[in-house]
Amino acid sequence: MDTSPRPAVVPTLPRSLYLEVTNRCDSACQTCLRTFRTLEPPADLDLGRVRALVAGLPALDRVVLHGIGEPLLNRHLFDIVAFLKARGARVLFNSDAIGLTEPRAVRLIESGLDELRVSMDAATRATYRRVRGVDRLDRVVANVGRLVALERARGGAPPRVSLWFTASRANLEELPDFVGLAARVGAPEVHVQRLVWNGLGLATRANSLHRALVERERGLLAEAEARARAAGIALSASGLSTPLASLADGPSGARPWAGCQRPWTLAYVTANGNVLPCCISPWVARDYAGLVLGNAFAEPLEVIWNGERYRRFRARFESDVAPDPCRGCGRLWSL
Repeated sequence: MDTSPRPAVVPTLPRSLYLEVTNRCDSACQTCLRTFRTLEPPADLDLGRVRALVAGLPALDRVVLHGIGEPLLNRHLFDIVAFLKARGARVLFNSDAIGLTEPRAVRLIESGLDELRVSMDAATRATYRRVRGVDRLDRVVANVGRLVALERARGGAPPRVSLWFTASRANLEELPDFVGLAARVGAPEVHVQRLVWNGLGLATRANSLHRALVERERGLLAEAEARARAAGIALSASGLSTPLASLADGPSGARPWAGCQRPWTLAYVTANGNVLPCCISPWVARDYAGLVLGNAFAEPLEVIWNGERYRRFRARFESDVAPDPCRGCGRLWSL
């Protein structure tokens, strides 16, 4: 196995791009950095900005339209999706689905969106309100069910709908019932995420399950897997594994972050144009200003990609001391 450092200069441009189409939100999640801190001024990306951002990336084949914010709040979202689809990219995003009205559901289908990931984190109103900070579970369930019904009426048109569950000690008891909820609304997949913790709200180490499962929690994961098999629901997790493997295991050794490919394969652009190494980095960085690798509104993304700050970040990543946002990745939170 080749363990030599990867180059600081990447000969190919990124094929995967995360675009934060808005940093505004209509939830107040107690596991989300945005609820407790403001990193950048409120902003939305419009179609003109998106056209300029991707102009120099001819091989772009995957675009993720979320970051710290709710994509459905951006009125340009549907035009952005349609434009990116016309370029040949696979397009998806996570949403709280609070604003997924019937007209918006129709426009999502017509835009060609490939995948809609609905972040819910709970199967009951009480837990949803506690974790997500608003009392909107019934509305979200109705919205998702309507979207699935519209897709079926159109012969199974995309987007593929999945329900997302950030697992923690605050909500794991509801994971089996969450699988049942997915079956009721017609969502074919449930995805379990690890908690990215930074000490704010419910995003604490004590609330994290990663490498800290007790017998009861292992039993709940097994029950959820059994219910998913019985219902024909695909149950996946961070790390392309099962929920149990994802939460129980993780990289080991002196450099647990080293298996990550993101600094060489993708870029993340905020609604204000700031280029960051990945979508996890702003959640855990102690020095946000130092995290910014350039601004794609000021110079082309393809220039930033191999600019001085990106090269310095990659070189630090390959050293024995992780860059600030990567210091716990894989060992303490999601890799």
